[in-house]
Amino acid sequence: MEPLWRKDLRARRPLFEARAVFLREIRAHFRRRRFLEVDPPLLVPAAGMEPHLDPFEVRGTATSRRAYLPTSPEFYLKKLVASGVDRCFALAPSFRDEAPGRGHSPEFLMLEWYRPGRLGHLLRDTRSLLRRLAPLFLPEGKLRRGEVEVDLLAPIQVFSLPRLFAERTGRDFRLLSDGEAWRELAARHGAAVTGGWSPNDCFSYLVLACVEPYLATLPVPAALVGYPAFQAALARSDPRDRRIVRRMEVFAGGVELANGYEELRDGEELGKRFAAFQEERRRAGLPPHPPDGEFFEATALLPPCAGIALGADRLLALLLGETVGRVRHGTGPEGP
Repeated sequence: MEPLWRKDLRARRPLFEARAVFLREIRAHFRRRRFLEVDPPLLVPAAGMEPHLDPFEVRGTATSRRAYLPTSPEFYLKKLVASGVDRCFALAPSFRDEAPGRGHSPEFLMLEWYRPGRLGHLLRDTRSLLRRLAPLFLPEGKLRRGEVEVDLLAPIQVFSLPRLFAERTGRDFRLLSDGEAWRELAARHGAAVTGGWSPNDCFSYLVLACVEPYLATLPVPAALVGYPAFQAALARSDPRDRRIVRRMEVFAGGVELANGYEELRDGEELGKRFAAFQEERRRAGLPPHPPDGEFFEATALLPPCAGIALGADRLLALLLGETVGRVRHGTGPEGP
């Protein structure tokens, strides 16, 4: 009898061939635009800083040296930008210690790029990438998601997240002053809220329950711009309204594809956010992330720039008609 692994790998050959074309075209797209491709390291001293990201820790058998697998190539690429490389990208294996499912995989491929500019430049980059990739796999670049046909060749429809959130939930999140107000709003929309729910928990639930289902009805890709300050991650604050940050997420057919920032360049602010994130992990009974001193130095040396992470495996799954589920609202998309 033929071994199951051999039969499985042979059946997957068409997928491997499609993936090879997909990765080749991504590389050609960025090289044509003078982006430098790099291979970030896979053993790192710190894998991230945000409270919801759980990395894999590894230990050498001969040396007992401990390191982490990166949750994204973000830290390394920003160090590169701080060193003077103005445009760079990576197709990098990334790892997150969470249960696998339709929307999450513990190991996945992240496409991440950085450039001078703002969110509008990232949106143009993303649109041009979709316009290159979609016709290779979809008739006329049209993606079928249930009853909705999404034209991936169309311009990305941009929404102000504060405005759309208010339309879908009945409240402007900038005016929710405390945890109780957040919990009350989440409960009103069906959440089984407990006293331990934070504003971040409530926001994540409300986006999944009220905002993303609307995005799934749109016949074009969509972007949400302007996230609450407690979802800042490493995005800079909006100078016109400190209650929000210059962060966006891009969706197609209701599936989150990419997460981009106008990058934080204030080392002191980074230190404050890092401390707050680690305190949140401690309260949740999780070990804090170790600090990456070089990354703290690099943040203060960054030029004005923007960066975005796109789930390469997830995008390919969509283009090939594979099922991709809705996912927890986080700061980076993973693979299928």
